[in-house]
Amino acid sequence: MAFLTKYNLSKLCQKLEVKEEISLDLFIEHIYNDKEIYYILNKREIEYLFIYKMLLEDENKFVLEYYNEVPEREDTKNFVFNKGGKTKYHLNQNCQLLKKDYLDFNIPEDIKSQGDSGINEYREWFRTNNFGERFKNKEISKDAIIRAFNLKYPKMYDIQPIEDNSNLLIVEIPNSTNLQLKENFDLEKFRSEITKLKLVWQNTFQCKVSRTFSKFKYLLTKSDEEIVSKMGEIFSENFVKNYGINNLKNKFQISKKITYELIDLLLEYIKWTYKANNKNFDELTLERFGLECCNTCKNEEMTNLVKN
Repeated sequence: MAFLTKYNLSKLCQKLEVKEEISLDLFIEHIYNDKEIYYILNKREIEYLFIYKMLLEDENKFVLEYYNEVPEREDTKNFVFNKGGKTKYHLNQNCQLLKKDYLDFNIPEDIKSQGDSGINEYREWFRTNNFGERFKNKEISKDAIIRAFNLKYPKMYDIQPIEDNSNLLIVEIPNSTNLQLKENFDLEKFRSEITKLKLVWQNTFQCKVSRTFSKFKYLLTKSDEEIVSKMGEIFSENFVKNYGINNLKNKFQISKKITYELIDLLLEYIKWTYKANNKNFDELTLERFGLECCNTCKNEEMTNLVKN
């Protein structure tokens, strides 16, 4: 019997891969019976929801029917604190680490382009200034970290400063804890909120072109040059010039907001449907996925064995 935090379950679902692309039929059968939502979300978002549902329902069935085993990923060098390594599971629902929040920060592309020396220097700069704890404790704001970045790195590496209010640095602060749900799930409210989001989507992305580029909202974290290049590959080399870079970014923001809200709603629906509150996982299956037991739980288990 093993337990996962919401964050680690989410992290696991992002890491795992499936053998085949999730079709509309599979989406309707396993996630939610709404064809329009299937076409709003991109391929990876659909896979994420599918894996999340399958793990809550029966992780061993998922392994047998859909799991695509891939080598363990090393440090992606995308984040300040997360350097890879194995995700943890817990043996005890009362483990303190099961209730600990998680916080991380993106490493900007301009820093990553400096290679390992630049990445290591940036990570050390974050640690030395204790930005993580200070931000978590609300002693420093996102914009204060951006200002500190802009005072140092544009001059140091001859790169562009980060705009105020940008979400480029902050990843998110997931409410880690174990898979506790709200006391009640209002199905009618859920359906109403889904309908409202779909209407906003329909009004914002009215043509095939806009529905196509809406799926590339990840480009918000990229430079203007990268946005122009990608849109040029998909449409034409003058697409961004004609459409307007700011108009495009605005549409990316709307797409991101709508899809994130849709995913949050669907996750809550999935967790209620498959009783996430009562979910415990098979330890051997989690270890096959590359997870390992947290040291606190492991030590407690050893202590209990000695006592008995």
